[in-house]
Amino acid sequence: MKGLWRFLELAFVIAYLTLYAGGILALFLSGGFSEGDAGSLRDVDFALIRQLLLVNYGISFLLLLWRWKYVVQRLFRSPFLLILLGLVVCSVLWSAQPSLTQTRAIALLGTTLFGVYFGTRFSPKEQLNLLAITFGIILFLNLAFVIALPQYGRMSGIHAGAWRGVFIHKNPFGQMMVLSSLIFLSLSSTKGRNSWMPMLGLAVSALMIVMSASSSSLINFVTLILIFMVIKVALWPDRIMIPVICTLSAVGSLASLFLVDLLELVVGSVGKDLTLTGRADIWPIVIRQGLQQPILGYGYSGFWGDWNSPGAAVWKDYGWLAPNAHNGFIDLWIQLGFVGAAIFLVCFLQMFVRGVQLSRGAEPSLYLWSVIYLIFTCLINSTESSLMVNNSLNWVLFVSLNMSLQPNRLRSRQTEEPVEVYMGALTPSVE
Repeated sequence: MKGLWRFLELAFVIAYLTLYAGGILALFLSGGFSEGDAGSLRDVDFALIRQLLLVNYGISFLLLLWRWKYVVQRLFRSPFLLILLGLVVCSVLWSAQPSLTQTRAIALLGTTLFGVYFGTRFSPKEQLNLLAITFGIILFLNLAFVIALPQYGRMSGIHAGAWRGVFIHKNPFGQMMVLSSLIFLSLSSTKGRNSWMPMLGLAVSALMIVMSASSSSLINFVTLILIFMVIKVALWPDRIMIPVICTLSAVGSLASLFLVDLLELVVGSVGKDLTLTGRADIWPIVIRQGLQQPILGYGYSGFWGDWNSPGAAVWKDYGWLAPNAHNGFIDLWIQLGFVGAAIFLVCFLQMFVRGVQLSRGAEPSLYLWSVIYLIFTCLINSTESSLMVNNSLNWVLFVSLNMSLQPNRLRSRQTEEPVEVYMGALTPSVE
């Protein structure tokens, strides 16, 4: 019975990690809609996804309730996260769209419940392995959709031919493949691990980034791989690290002369350029509008909406119905103002510093994953908007890492024997 419960729990986690990543179901419900096709995604009924997410909120709450004393103890060690969530809920009071803020604030709290459960129920090692299983399944399905169901796996319309796998658009597909590459890269650095499987996952993820024709994802991938290598070297003993860093600096200085040309060549091969399609053009317009309510913002999800929302002024000036500012930090600021942005920044920096400290401990690769994920968060939000987005895998991981990076981490008395999970194999670990 214990084994069956554990299997069901792991299946629950993997299924919902996939759903939060945005894979499969949204694509099917949209009928394979592509940007440039007749109609709009606004007309698609995603009620089934909302219902499944409500089920997730409820199950996550019950699972947390079972260990409520331990969970409450862990939550109170994350005061900035709690204050930030409190500000989101209170922003209903001054929101430009209070009903929308209320709905999405509830969804953010529900997403947070799953993130807290994931971060308190599983160790960092188990979390990384579960993510590897999830993205291993996603990679397989991506290939299956591209080859066997190209009407779904490849885009038509404006971005005809670009891969999107099981995702609804090439850009979130590219973003998730960058995340996938970091998961497999981190796993390949873990001690006692057969390296060929995570390296295969890394190679397939990289291929899919190129085939997505997402220039921002490609640039982020190259940047993050280089950062990961530098961090790994920085964790070596000083007698080895210093000369290697000096050598890498010299080589990097020479390589930088050719890097831009190389990126332009690679990005140009998939029909893009390094201007990132002019996303930066919208930023000064959004900032000008945000300065009208700079302290507390327009409320969580209170800026973008319909033609009666504050975002409509941006649409009129910009000449396009942008769904967001294409910058997560700007979007966070216009929603929660300088107060919310400052709280988030403190929470983020606290996690980053703690991750760096733990990366110098017994199992550096496990905590190096948290450091590179936080850097990934910064990079993707320079051109996309995924900070504190409800029903998002990015928020689930941010919350789970916040739980995992707390000082003096303790295992729950009710937490069962840790389980080694990797690429579909569910076998008890020997510790």
